[in-house]
Amino acid sequence: MIPSPRTDCHWIEFILMARTDKTCMWDVVTTESGVVLGRVKWFGRWRKYSFFPADGTIYETTCLRDIAAFLDEQMSLRRKARS
Repeated sequence: MIPSPRTDCHWIEFILMARTDKTCMWDVVTTESGVVLGRVKWFGRWRKYSFFPADGTIYETTCLRDIAAFLDEQMSLRRKARS
């Protein structure tokens, strides 16, 4: 699986932090100051990538949509890699 970083996000970016044979893990950081807002990683019980927000973080709709789109993209890539 080759992750595709989103380049169309205005306020956040996804930085690949770790990769195994099956899954990856990304930090979600602000583009302006590099503050880590949370992490995207595999959640085994749900069998999908999920967002784990950092304590004390707050999100508005644009960031939430960007995170959801990133999760969808990564799941699509994972399905393609497995078939």
